[in-house]
Amino acid sequence: MTTICADNPAADLSLATAEAAVARRRNAADHFHVSIGPVEIELHSDMPEAAEDFAILYRCRRRSGPTSRRAIQMEVKACRRTLWGARRYAIVGDGNELFSGLRAEEVLPYLEWGINYQVIATHSEYLQLHAATLACAGQGIMLVGESGCGKSTLTAALAARGWGYLSDEFALIDSDTLHLHPFPKALCIKAGSFEVVRRLGLPLWRRRPYVKSIKGKVGYVSPHDVNVETGSFPIRLIVFPRYTGAGRSTCYPVSRSQAAFSLAANAFNREVLGEHLVFTLGEIVRNARCVTLETGNLTDAGNQLETLVRDTTTQCHPNL
Repeated sequence: MTTICADNPAADLSLATAEAAVARRRNAADHFHVSIGPVEIELHSDMPEAAEDFAILYRCRRRSGPTSRRAIQMEVKACRRTLWGARRYAIVGDGNELFSGLRAEEVLPYLEWGINYQVIATHSEYLQLHAATLACAGQGIMLVGESGCGKSTLTAALAARGWGYLSDEFALIDSDTLHLHPFPKALCIKAGSFEVVRRLGLPLWRRRPYVKSIKGKVGYVSPHDVNVETGSFPIRLIVFPRYTGAGRSTCYPVSRSQAAFSLAANAFNREVLGEHLVFTLGEIVRNARCVTLETGNLTDAGNQLETLVRDTTTQCHPNL
C-alpha cells in the first residue's frame, strides 16, 4: 500500500496527475462514437463498466467523432436503487426509454438489444430480417430462424473457417438491389455454447457476468476477432438451421414458397415494403438456393455448406 503524505508536494502532484488520467479515461469511455456498418451510434453512460465493455467490444469500430450520418443516441441511465442499495439502470434510445430496472449484469446485453430496436426504427431503407448473415466466395448467405435454432453457434463455426462476417442476428437487405449489407454486431453466445466456441478457436469475450432475459448467461465474440466484410453481396443461399447437437449434419431442400413464408415471418419491418413485400421476398428466394440444415457436427455442417456455396457459384457463373 502506498501512503501519500500531506506535506509532500511531489506526491500530491503525482496523485493529481493519476486522478486526472483516470478521469480522462472514464470520460472517453462514458461518451463515444462507433460505426457498425451503415449505423452510427453515440453512447452516453452513467455506468462506466458497461461503457468500457462496449468500447472494448467494438474497439475496431470506434470513431473519434460523429460523421455526416445521423447517429443513434443510446444512453445507459442510472434510474434508482433497491432497498438493499443495489443500483438499477435504464436503456434509452433516441430519448425513448426502452428497458428499465436492469441489474448491472443485464446492461450490456440490453444495450445491444436496444441498438437493434433503434435500427429497426431509423433505417427503413433496408428490409430487415431476423437472420445471421455471412459471405463466402462472393455470395451472400442467410441463416434464418428463431432464437434457439443454433444460428449464432453455426455463424461462429463458419466465421472460424474464414467466412466473411456480416451480422449475427440482423440481415440488412437493400430493397432495390436485394443485396446483403454488413451490420457487424458482436456475436452473442449462450452459455451452452461457450465451450464449443472456445474449441473453434474464437476468443470468447466475457469480461464480467452478462445475463440476457430468457437466454440466461451470455458471452460475446468481438467483430475485431473475425473477418468482417465491408461490401454488399447478392443472396445466393438461404439456410434454415435446426440444431440437433449430435451425429452428422443433414441438409435437404426447402420449397421457395415455404422459404418466402418463413422470411416474411422473420421480417422486423415488413411494413416498409407493404404490398411489395411478397414480390420482394419472391425475388430473393427465386435467386437463392433454400435449404434446411439439421446441425449436428459443426465441421460436417461447414463442409456441407461450403459444397453448396461452390455449387451455387458454379450455377451463377458457369464459366468458372
